Amino acid sequence: MFRRTLRKIIPTYAILPLTLTGLMNLLAYQGAKLIQLFTGYADALDMTTAFDRATPFQPAWVLVYIGTFVFWIYQNTTVARESPRMAYRLAAADFVAKLICLVFFVVLPTTNVRPEVEGSGFIPFVMRFIYWVDTPTNLFPSIHCFVAWLGTRYIYECKSLRHRVLTSVLCTIGTLLVFASTLFTKQHVLLDVLSGIAVAEIGWVVARFTKLPNVFERLNEKFMKTRLCSIL
Repeated sequence: MFRRTLRKIIPTYAILPLTLTGLMNLLAYQGAKLIQLFTGYADALDMTTAFDRATPFQPAWVLVYIGTFVFWIYQNTTVARESPRMAYRLAAADFVAKLICLVFFVVLPTTNVRPEVEGSGFIPFVMRFIYWVDTPTNLFPSIHCFVAWLGTRYIYECKSLRHRVLTSVLCTIGTLLVFASTLFTKQHVLLDVLSGIAVAEIGWVVARFTKLPNVFERLNEKFMKTRLCSIL
């Protein structure tokens, strides 16, 4: 019963493409941190602008920031269910964008100065926890923003959605809220957000106009013949 329900959410052909997006997230973010242990982080650049300094610190937005992970899951699984080709294009675009992020994280490390979190309630506790587990590194471009925008970009192309226009509008609003959450929680600055959109667009273009999705299709064809796939 559980397996049948799961397959309705994530078709068999989408298991590997969606898994690869998660692995690439781990590689881009944690891989960069591992490299930084050897290369150092002393020359990190602070890209804070006057706009960022004028943006108020609003810890309550941390709930939106955390909720972004659920938003990503909804977007990616919805896009993957559209068709195998869409799943391969999503995986290819995500791969390219995260590879670009990894390069920037290593070659152009950035940081920012976070405000002191005051108070002892639930929201301050969550905000302090996020600051503790998510150090002010690997900021430019923002993975948080690029994944949200890329997912919405592909939602626009999903033709089989029951409420296509409404879903597209809601995902657009959701993406804008993600952008705002990164700024109001001081997790990112404006240039991180804009660069996140840029790498998402680059990934989309590469996946749309090159044969990179075909590589993911061939990998998936081999994976689907394995015993692991049949078990999953």
